[in-house]
Amino acid sequence: MKEESNNLHNNSLIRSFGRIKSRKLSSPKNEVLDKLLPLYQIDFAKKTDNNSKKVLEIGFGFGDFLFAKASNNLDKIFFGFEPHVNGYVNLLGKLEKNPLSNISFSTKDVRTELPKFCDDFFDEVYILFPDPWPKTKHFKRRLINADFLDNILSKKMKPESKLIIATDHDSYKTWILSQILNSKKFSWQANSKNDWKIFPKDWITTKYQKKAVLEGRTSIILNLSCQKD
Repeated sequence: MKEESNNLHNNSLIRSFGRIKSRKLSSPKNEVLDKLLPLYQIDFAKKTDNNSKKVLEIGFGFGDFLFAKASNNLDKIFFGFEPHVNGYVNLLGKLEKNPLSNISFSTKDVRTELPKFCDDFFDEVYILFPDPWPKTKHFKRRLINADFLDNILSKKMKPESKLIIATDHDSYKTWILSQILNSKKFSWQANSKNDWKIFPKDWITTKYQKKAVLEGRTSIILNLSCQKD
């Protein structure tokens, strides 16, 4: 992976994610953090096998989906981004019990780090149940917008690669669809309502999706294709 000049700076970005930390970490979890975080952080100087498919999850929460996908697809290389301490410590706990060599992640803002990847790098990208920022005054904090999709994310995805987005929030559903319609780099070819209502048979249900089901909210899944000029 090469490192590019980065015009994005943390102090100029409106934060698109909520809490950095919630519950105080126990001593054992702090030990796991100190011991394993250096081993699993993304190393941009490290050469990556170009023959393996590359998968990215943006905002992996507690790591259930990312860990299960990496465990079930050892021939693929998985990358993740998650700034929430309790979330990535939970993933490190899974990796302590079942180490994986095909997974690495960053705790930084994905918007500042994506430019460090090579262009045309990822085969699949997942954005699952991102923070909906439900108040109108906070809409500007929503990660998914046409500018992020077209000017940042699409550059790092291969032609015809897949972007999978899921949400259970009604307002965000409408917002995401409007951003996709305004996007020049991603196309959504849904033939029926089942294309966004029915999740794949091998789907890994995340903690947030389970919570949505318990609270009576319906989740949708959007499968998009990245179109190159």
